[in-house]
Amino acid sequence: MNKTYTAVNDTEFTDEDIERWAAADESEEGYTGGHLGPAVVGRPVSVGHDAKPFTLRLDGRRRAKLDEVAHARHTTASQLVRDLIDAL
Repeated sequence: MNKTYTAVNDTEFTDEDIERWAAADESEEGYTGGHLGPAVVGRPVSVGHDAKPFTLRLDGRRRAKLDEVAHARHTTASQLVRDLIDAL
């Protein structure tokens, strides 16, 4: 039986996928990483170079709701807040 798993980003994969990835990793060619871009040190700049951090204190209920909605929309809490501000 081919068991199905779910990654943290809700992508599903199976035992067959894991076996295929392992075989590719163990092959003479190995993992090429061809689908990935060059490694960049530091945090990715997702909102521009002039972006500044903004701290917001939330009680547990609000933070849980923010995380829940962000997870349901397959995004981060920070991106969700940016999107909500953009919608104003």
